[in-house]
Amino acid sequence: MDDAVEAINAEALRILKLLDERPFDECCPLTREFVELPPSPGIYAVKHKTQGILYIGKSGSVRGRFKGGHKALGWAFMDRLNPDNVRIAVVTLSLQWIRLSLQLEQIIIRQLLPPYNVRVT
Repeated sequence: MDDAVEAINAEALRILKLLDERPFDECCPLTREFVELPPSPGIYAVKHKTQGILYIGKSGSVRGRFKGGHKALGWAFMDRLNPDNVRIAVVTLSLQWIRLSLQLEQIIIRQLLPPYNVRVT
């Protein structure tokens, strides 16, 4: 494996660890405007209080992604999950990683296989 691939894998695993280990109470609660979410690029996880990470995604504006609606929140509603038990964890991306966000997201999804991502694959 070349150095670039190793670096991407290492960064993806670092991001996954940060998302997974972020305490639920420190994640952004569901709101109409999502003002607590950054308007910047990032990798995010929709997390359930007891079930863990339900969905992994990426966006050029995490706040904008959720303000416009999100399919994972629709699925949580259809699964009758209590909205108070669903929150969003985010890791913002530095300039060097923004252009590789798709690869980072794919590595994280393959590693974790979140249930709401599996629905789309």
